[in-house]
Amino acid sequence: MKKPTIKFYRRILQISVAAAFIVIPYLNHQLQINYICGNFLSVRILGLTLADPLAVLQVSVQNWYIAPGILIAAGIVLALAICLGTVFCSWICPYGLLSEWVHGLAGRLLPENYKGLNIRISAFRIKVCIFTVGMLFTLLFAATPVMNQFSMPAWYSRIFQYIFVQKHLSLAAGVIVAILFIEFISRNRLWCRCLCPQAVLLVLVRFVNPYHLKVGYQKEKCLISGSVQGPCQKACSLSLDMKTLNQALETECTNCGDCVAVCKNTGQALGFQFKRWRSKEEGFRFKNLL
Repeated sequence: MKKPTIKFYRRILQISVAAAFIVIPYLNHQLQINYICGNFLSVRILGLTLADPLAVLQVSVQNWYIAPGILIAAGIVLALAICLGTVFCSWICPYGLLSEWVHGLAGRLLPENYKGLNIRISAFRIKVCIFTVGMLFTLLFAATPVMNQFSMPAWYSRIFQYIFVQKHLSLAAGVIVAILFIEFISRNRLWCRCLCPQAVLLVLVRFVNPYHLKVGYQKEKCLISGSVQGPCQKACSLSLDMKTLNQALETECTNCGDCVAVCKNTGQALGFQFKRWRSKEEGFRFKNLL
């Protein structure tokens, strides 16, 4: 019997989380079961509250105060990123699951010679610009956190809250479908790679810990040399070339493990590792990320 791959376990977790946030509002409002409630901005599980760090940051900046409770709620989420990187994006986020499925569908249905949109600039740089503008607007003009409106996971969970509570389909469903359609015709996961502001904090805090989880590359084992597109790059739904690993690339890699799973059947040059930068000169530099 063939041993399940990393992607198999990742899909199980992704689908379980996506299904849970369909069931939660039904349990809360139809059956009055409240052991777990909320959405992706704030969810309470058996008395433990988890909060979107970006939402907490915006509220704290607006009020110039941060309550210990929400600090802990956001800190738990950030602790995951400090240790394991942006695994939320590839292992938990329901929009990430939908985006991956659409990307795979585009690869099967669109002509092979149609390459779609080729992103040549730093995708993380775009996210940082969006994050900065959003924070400034929230601080200077907005009465509520602006960037909460750019949270695809929150919009996903709100769809089902609207269905079971207000008995109608939310505008969020149309927005998500529209963005997924754009990603389909562009053959590129535009939102996750270039636009999602939630990922900025998760990316930055991972570099607090020099031993955070990341994909390691052993050049001497690699069977694909030069700029040739190998199976690892083809397996990456974000179109990253793992043979050019550096801090800048890490800002886009979500530790999904698809490249690791593919490489395991070839040269085994890629693998997950908790490893410090090789020298002091390779330590964290924000300019290197951009």
